Parts: sequence; C-alpha cells; structure tokens
Amino acid sequence: MGIIHLLSSDTVNRIAAGEVIERPASLVKELIENSLDSGADSITVDIQNGGISFIRVTDNGSGFMKDDIPTAFLRHATSKIREESDLSHIESLGFRGEALASIAGVSKVELITKRKEDFLGSRYLINGGEEVEFSEIGCPDGTTFMVRDLFYNVPARRKFLKSAVTEAGYINECINRFAVQRPDVSFSFMSQGRTLLHTSGNGNRKDAVYAVFGRMIADNLIPVSYEGKTVSITGFLGKSAINRGNRNYEMIYVNGRQIRSGILYKAVEDAFANYLMQHRYPFTVLLFEINPEEVDVNIHPAKMDVRISEQETITAEITSALAEILRKAVLIPDMEPAEEMKVAPVRPPEAFETVRIRQEAAYHAPAFISSVQEAKVPEMRSESVTQGISPVENDTVPVAHPAEAAVSAPVSTVCAESFRLPVEESDTKHEQASFLDTDFQKMREEVSFRIVGQVFKTYWIIETNDQMYIIDQHAAHEKINYERFVKAMNEQTPASQTLFPGIVFSLSIREEEILQRYSESLEKIGFTIEHFGGRDYRITAVPVCLYRIDARDYFLSVLDSLSESGTSVRPEQVYETLASMSCKAAIKGNQRISEMEAEHLFKELLTLENPFHCPHGRPVIISMSQTEMERKFKRIL
Repeated sequence: MGIIHLLSSDTVNRIAAGEVIERPASLVKELIENSLDSGADSITVDIQNGGISFIRVTDNGSGFMKDDIPTAFLRHATSKIREESDLSHIESLGFRGEALASIAGVSKVELITKRKEDFLGSRYLINGGEEVEFSEIGCPDGTTFMVRDLFYNVPARRKFLKSAVTEAGYINECINRFAVQRPDVSFSFMSQGRTLLHTSGNGNRKDAVYAVFGRMIADNLIPVSYEGKTVSITGFLGKSAINRGNRNYEMIYVNGRQIRSGILYKAVEDAFANYLMQHRYPFTVLLFEINPEEVDVNIHPAKMDVRISEQETITAEITSALAEILRKAVLIPDMEPAEEMKVAPVRPPEAFETVRIRQEAAYHAPAFISSVQEAKVPEMRSESVTQGISPVENDTVPVAHPAEAAVSAPVSTVCAESFRLPVEESDTKHEQASFLDTDFQKMREEVSFRIVGQVFKTYWIIETNDQMYIIDQHAAHEKINYERFVKAMNEQTPASQTLFPGIVFSLSIREEEILQRYSESLEKIGFTIEHFGGRDYRITAVPVCLYRIDARDYFLSVLDSLSESGTSVRPEQVYETLASMSCKAAIKGNQRISEMEAEHLFKELLTLENPFHCPHGRPVIISMSQTEMERKFKRIL
C-alpha cells in the first residue's frame, strides 16, 4: 500500500483556515468584504473578548438565497466568478470561495439572513464544519453572522493569539481602513458594549477621516485627484505635520481592495522624500485604479498582496504625480494659539521635611552654577513663556534651563553624587583606571582643564597637561540627560514639568493598550497622562528637559516605537525610549553655546561613570597626546 493518501475534509478546512483566518481581525475583514460585495451601505461589528469569544457582523445587503446557504460554506464555492477567464478582471472583493468554509472550520457559526423579496429569513448553524441546524426565522433584510469560540478546535493556533485588547485593536484598525475607503457606507464598531467608531456613510471621505482619526488629521489633508496613463489616484495625502514613526497610517488601496505592497509604499514615500525626516512616514489614504488585467490579486488567500505588471512604469508615475501635488500644496503649518506652559510654584519646605531642606541647600551650594545662570541663561517668567519656545540671547542656547534647575540638581560637585549611576565594587573603578590615561583621571578628579575653544559650532577642544581632548557637545549633553533619566527612573524620582491646561490627543485601541502596558515606566521617567473621556487622553506633565519639544508629537513617536515591542514590557524598549528622549532634549550640533555653559557641561560630564559614549554608541570624547601631535608635524620621529 502506498504512503500517499488524501486528507480528510476537516483537515483540509483547518489547513485552509490557517491561511485565511490568522486572527479575529482577518475574520472580520472577510465578513465585511462579503457585506460590501452584497451591496450593503450599513455595517455593524460587535465583539466580545477581542473577538476571540464572540463576533457579530450585521449588514443590510442583499442576503442569501435559502438554497445557497449550505453550499456557501463549502470550499471554493463562490458567486463572484465562474471560470478561469474571470480571474483576469476581478471587480469584487471576494472571489476565492474559501472564507466561509475556513471560518466555519475553526469556530461555531450562526447565520441569519433574509432577502427583500422573501417573507421569512433563514437561520443556519454550523460548528467546526458540521451542520447543526437549518430553519426559517423572522428577521430584517440583510445578513448577520455570529461567530463564537474562534479556534476552539485548534488549540495550537488559539494559544498564539494576543491579549483581548490587542486583538480588538487589530479589528479596529481593519474597520478604520474600510471606513475611510468606503465613505458611502456607514460603519459601526462596538467592543464590550462600548461604541468605538461610527461613521455617517454620507459619502464624504474627509468626514470619514474625521470620524476615524480626529480633527487634527482631518485639518491637515491635501486632496488628491489624478488621472494618468497607467493609474488613477484619489484620496488624501497628509501634510508633513502629521507624520508618524511607522507605516500604520499609510493606507493604500488598489481597485477598491486594501493591500500591503512594499513597492507602492516606497513609491508614495519617495514622493515625500523632501518633506519628511528620515525614518518618518506620511499619513495617506490613496485609492489607486489600475487596469485589472495589470493586477494579480490571486497571490495569497488573505488577498492583501498583489502583483503588478509594468510595476516600474506605474510606480514612477505614482511618485511623480504625488510629488507634483505636494510641490503645489501649501505646506506651511498653521500656528494655533499656543497653550501656556507654566511652572508650578514651589512651596517652601515645612520644618519636618528634612530631606527636602538638605536637597535645596545642596542645589544652591555651588557658586559656579549660579554665576553661569546669572550670566548666560535668560530669565524665564511663568506668565510669558509659551509651550515649545525657549528665550535665547546672543545666539546661545542654555544647557540648563531655570525650570530644570528648580527641580533637578545642578552640576559640578553636587552632580558627582546625585547623577552617578551605581557601580560594582572597587574592581570596576580599577578596571576603568587601567585604560584611562593619567591626565584624564586628573581632569575627572580635580576638574582641572582649559577650554581652548569651539570648532564647527559643535566640537570643543580641551587641554590638560600634555593631552588634548575633543568633545562633541550634543553627545555629551545626550549622555548626561540619559543618566539623569535612568537614575530618576531607578529611584522613582522623575523631574517633571507641569503643563497647563495640558495637551489632549486621541489614541487608537492599540495605542491605548500600549499606553496602559507602559504607563508605569512612562510615569517613572516623568510623563503624567490621564484619561480624558472616550479615546482621548491628556498629558499634564512631561520630563522637565523636554520643555522645548512638541510634547504631543514626541509622545506619539514614543508610542510608535513601543508598539514594536510585542505583548510584553521589554526593559530594552524603555531604555531605548530614554535614549531617544535624551537625544531630543540635548543641545544640537552646529548650535552655539557660551564657554561658561560649555564648562558647566563638561564638569557634569566628568562626574559620570562612563562619559565615553552616548546612549546610541557614538563617541563623546576623542583624544590626542602632545607626542602624537608632534609626530604629525614631524617634530619627533
């Protein structure tokens, strides 16, 4: 007897389900596509437990004929195509005839459907691919699918699902993409009995974008309408002000189908090359119409991937068309009235607050710091300073802001204790001493050095005995900020700047989950975020050294970076965020600071256990000895 045999229908259905139904979101996608193909203009999705235990999708489409219902749950049964030639000009969203069979194979499905011309509807129950009940029922026109216990008979796949909140977030993203693609259809999405999305279905795509993403994005859109030789494009481009740190907000559609295509993503991003910083991605809702004979959507059962013939010609036209639209658009961001960022008054310590009394005495001890602040740092008045604006005089940028000085210890001798990270025993210090030259050790211990000057408005030349050091001012300040953050987080003593009245922003379900997952870590480094109703949140305090940075944009970029971490809180993700914050808050290269401020910076740098590299690994200090320099000039051989 041979070893090759046919698989059972149950096994075949479960294998197919693994390709079509990867998670609850892919199930919802298939059912919504069927609803749209049936002509529905109102679709409601209701889920429980992230769609794992219950999903209901209701539409007002054409419904099923009674005789077609059992056949519809067989593999490769479809009303969309009849023969092979139809594959070359597919106009419907579904066509493979695998979705319902795959769904029924791994869940318990109840179907209630009725056509307008029928007096009674039909109720059909199928569990794990086996028919349970088929009867008549009174019901409204349209179709309702109720799917329970997804992957109940495939435990190996069920255990790979993520948390209920995460799975609900994937479903929300899926529905959001349909909502902005089809503004003529009213979409409603509910989770745990809470309405998360409702669109009017009035046909206005900008209204749909507003309902899904909020006012800020809706107010920063550039309309797109292009008719070309190989492609037609409609939709919106987002202005550069609403860029994000990943591609989650890049929505592209080909012939009415939402897809993933690295080639088309690159074509769009190339058009934005002169308008966005590196590693930033635009907001887009772009609908491409390409000759169906030039597009093959029969690549994968999920129908999210496409193959395009003549792709180089088409992508070049897309890039050129979008670049021209951006060139003609007015991309100057509107300046809204700035919300004041006030420094909360500092209450004098009570008699029993001995720790605080000692800290304040230490803060005001070094005469050097007070002289630097009096000489170079302009006074900040709480009633006149606005968010994101720092007073600057004589083309200099203060290293330490008065607001920061009020809540964090100054540098010099105090920093040697307050900012030094914990180290091992004396073995660590001995190991460092083995590779540090004597002059550098003296410079650290005695803080004795001479500033020769600054070159290229970035690098400072320091002389001590017979050694010359070159210090990168940005890397040095970044390293100092980083160790401040780490110390504050480890000791749970973040230095925060209160914002009045705060910054309000909206989050998606997935972003809400990320915020909840990392809320403790974010609080430890100085953020204070509170729920503001619905999907809105408000930042009421930020780490003190971020006072010059757009807190909203930066916080969203933090969420974007944390979203790549999976379902668990990874310590390295938190430290990467600290490194990013340190970089953002540091003085930049090609930015002038005074010699006194540079001295302030270097003295604090010398108190660190590892001042040699910034958090991203770039060197902070390089050196050249007098002997080496004399060799360069051939004074010695």
